[in-house]
Amino acid sequence: MKIGLVFGGRSVEHVVSVRSARTVLEGLKAAGHEVTALGIAENGAWLPPEVSLRVLGSHDKALPTSTEAPRASLRHLLAANVEVIFPIVHGTYGEDGTLQGFFEMLDIPYVGCGVLASSVAMDKVQSKRLFEAAGLPVVPWFPVTRAAFDRDPAAALAKADEFPLPLFVKPSVGGSSVGCKKVKTRGELAAAVKFALEFDDAILVEKGVSAREIEVAVLGTAGALRASTIGEIVPGNDFYDYEDKYLKDDAKLLAPAPLDEKIALRVRELGIKAMDAIGGSGLARVDFFLLPDGTLYLNEINTLPGFTSVSMYPRLWGLSGVPLGALTDALVQAALERHRGKARIDGALRAFVASVKG
Repeated sequence: MKIGLVFGGRSVEHVVSVRSARTVLEGLKAAGHEVTALGIAENGAWLPPEVSLRVLGSHDKALPTSTEAPRASLRHLLAANVEVIFPIVHGTYGEDGTLQGFFEMLDIPYVGCGVLASSVAMDKVQSKRLFEAAGLPVVPWFPVTRAAFDRDPAAALAKADEFPLPLFVKPSVGGSSVGCKKVKTRGELAAAVKFALEFDDAILVEKGVSAREIEVAVLGTAGALRASTIGEIVPGNDFYDYEDKYLKDDAKLLAPAPLDEKIALRVRELGIKAMDAIGGSGLARVDFFLLPDGTLYLNEINTLPGFTSVSMYPRLWGLSGVPLGALTDALVQAALERHRGKARIDGALRAFVASVKG
C-alpha cells in the first residue's frame, strides 16, 4: 500500500517529529508498504518527497525552510497520490485536529484520532472536563482565562487557596511542557500564571502531587481498543519539563514499570476509558500519576505520541509482543477501518436525503 508519511510541521516539536518519522519509516517498510515522505517545513510549506526523504536518510535535525508559500506547496501532497496518510506531526497544527480536518476534507484515510478527539486531547481544560464527566480520576484543578485574570487576578486565583502547595500551572493548549511552572510559594503563583498565559489564552492550576509518572499505550478502533504493557518516567528534573525532555538526558524510562499487577490492570482499564471518553481511535499514550498510597490519577492523553527509537509508545508495544512493523501496519489498518466506517455513515445520510426528496 502507498503510504504518505507526513512529518515536521510548525510547532516547537518539529525536531522530535523528524526523529519520529525515521522510526515510522522503518516500521512501514518492514511491513511491506511503499512510503512517500512528505515533510512540512517550519514555515508551514510542504516539501518535495525527494527532499523529505533525503532528510530522513541524513542526520539533519530539521527540514529545510522552503521559499514557497504553504498554499502553493500543497501540490506536493496532492501529486503524491497516496492511499493512506501516516501523520507524525507533533504539537500544534499537527495533533490538534487542524491537520486531521484537512485530510477529512481531502477524503484521505489517515492514521490516528479524528478531528474532535485530537482537538479535545490537545486542550487540557476541555479534556479534563470530559474525563471528570466520564468518572475518571483527575488531580484537583481549576481553569483561569486571560480575560478573568486581567479583570481581577485575586478573584481568578482565589480557588488556589483551597489547594496545598506545591501547585502546577500549565497552558491549556500546548505540548512538551512549554509554559509549565511548579509553584512552591503563594507569592510565585501570579507570575507563573502570567508566564503560562504567554502561550495560551486559558491555563489551568493543579494541585501538586508527589507521584510516580506512569504511561500506557493504546491501540485500535472504537469498541476494539487494547492497552500495552505499562511504562514509567523517572524525571531527572524537579518534574518532567521541557528541559528534561529535550535538552538534558537525565530522565529514565522504565519499561516495563515495576508495578503490582492489580495496579497495572487498573492503568490499562483507565487508559482505554480515557480514549473512549474523548471518542478516540488509532493510537494514544495515556499518562497517569501513581501516589505512594496507590491512588491513581489520570494526567493527560497524547493522541500523537513520540515515535522515536526510544519513545514509550513503540517501546511499550514491542514489549507487548507487537514489533515495529506490525505496529505501524496495525495503525494503517485502523485508519482504513475508520475511513470505511465514515463512508458508510456518509452513504446512509445521502440515501436518507434522497429518499426524503422522493
